[in-house]
Order: sequence, then C-alpha cells, then structure tokens
Amino acid sequence: MNSIVKGLWIVCVMPMAAPVADAADVTTLVKQLKSPEADVRRNAARELANLGEEARPAVPALITAIKQDRDLFVRRFAVQALGTAKADPKVAVPVLKPLIKDNEKELAEAAITALGSMGPTAVAPLIDALNNKPKPLAKKEKGKKTPKVPDSSAHLRNKAAEALGQIGPEARAAVPALIQTLKDPEVRAAAITALGAMGPAAKEALPALQELTKAKGAKKDKALKQLTTTAIKKIRGQA
Repeated sequence: MNSIVKGLWIVCVMPMAAPVADAADVTTLVKQLKSPEADVRRNAARELANLGEEARPAVPALITAIKQDRDLFVRRFAVQALGTAKADPKVAVPVLKPLIKDNEKELAEAAITALGSMGPTAVAPLIDALNNKPKPLAKKEKGKKTPKVPDSSAHLRNKAAEALGQIGPEARAAVPALIQTLKDPEVRAAAITALGAMGPAAKEALPALQELTKAKGAKKDKALKQLTTTAIKKIRGQA
C-alpha cells in the first residue's frame, strides 16, 4: 500500500474526534437562554446538556432558567444540563431538591437523574424521592371493595434507586431506605441493583437480600433471584 492510499485509508476508517466546545460556544448558548423565543431557549438548554462538563461556565444561567423560565422543556433541559455538567453539588443540589416532588413528572425525573451525578451531597434528597410513596387510601368500609389505584410514583422511585446506585459506596446512608424498598415489588429490582452497586458499603443489607432468595416465589422468578445473588456477591466482594 503506497503512502497516499494508506493516508486515505486512515482518514476513512479512523473515527472523527468529537468537537470540543470553546468559551464562545457556551457564551452564545447562554445568551440564547434569554431569548424571547421558547424554541431558541429550548435548543440552547438542550445543547448545553449535550456539552457535558464543557457547559460548566453556564451553570448560573442554567439555574436562573430552572427557577424563572415558564417553559417546561427549557427547565427540563436545563436540569439535565446541571447533571451532565457535573455542577458543584453545593450549588446544584438545593436547586434540584424541590423539583423531585414537582407535579410535572418529566421535571421531577430529570432532577432525580441529575442528582445521581452529584455524589454524597445528593443522597438525602434521593432518599426522600425513594420514600415518596402515594398516601394510603382511607380504610375501607366493611363489605365494600376499595378500587386499586395505580402507583404513579413508582417510576420516579425507581429512578431514585438508580441514582443512588450511580453514586455507589458514597450513598451508604441510603442503605436502610433501600432495605425497606425491597418490600416494594414495584421498585425492588432497582433497589437490589443499587445495593449491589454499593459493594461492601451495603453489607447491612445482606440478611434482607439472603431472605429474598429464600422467599416464596423466588424459584419461579429466576431473573430476580439471579439479580439478588449477583448483588450479594458484589457486597461480599466476590464479583
């Protein structure tokens, strides 16, 4: 292969490096966050979320957008950008914490996911999100059936468990809450996975996990039993 052909071959097969944003790009997007046009603000917030840590200089503008913008999509993308930028938890967590119980589920989900990148500072609000179950129905009258209400919060509690697992061993303070969550069939798998991700820091959960492998129906649910067995091995440092 001659040098010209070889050079062309390298150009064709070598992956292109991802473009790196410079300060001018971020500055332009920050200006666009203040546009009167919602579409422009949405696009700017989305692009900042895609930039990852390169968007860190935009954090003050993102926080302003989260607090003041009336457009749900702008706020959601801005929340995502705080997470992908790995903003200073001391600044970001107080902004994200109130959103985990927001009536707009998309915003609450984005906030919970972003908290997963905030380290131990985010553990307390994530425990709150994990425990944010619907209120029990009033006690039913004798002889009357109470209709079963779908658990609309289960998706967000799953996201909270996933976020705690992402934080890993530094989320050890959440172990008792995750142990309680093992009783919840809607969130159990995510709680097991999170405990496994914490490794030896979650050793307090071993008895509860071992009990799960022996529980009635464990033999039928092979996937859950395998998930539990894997988590136990990780906690014991065997995997």
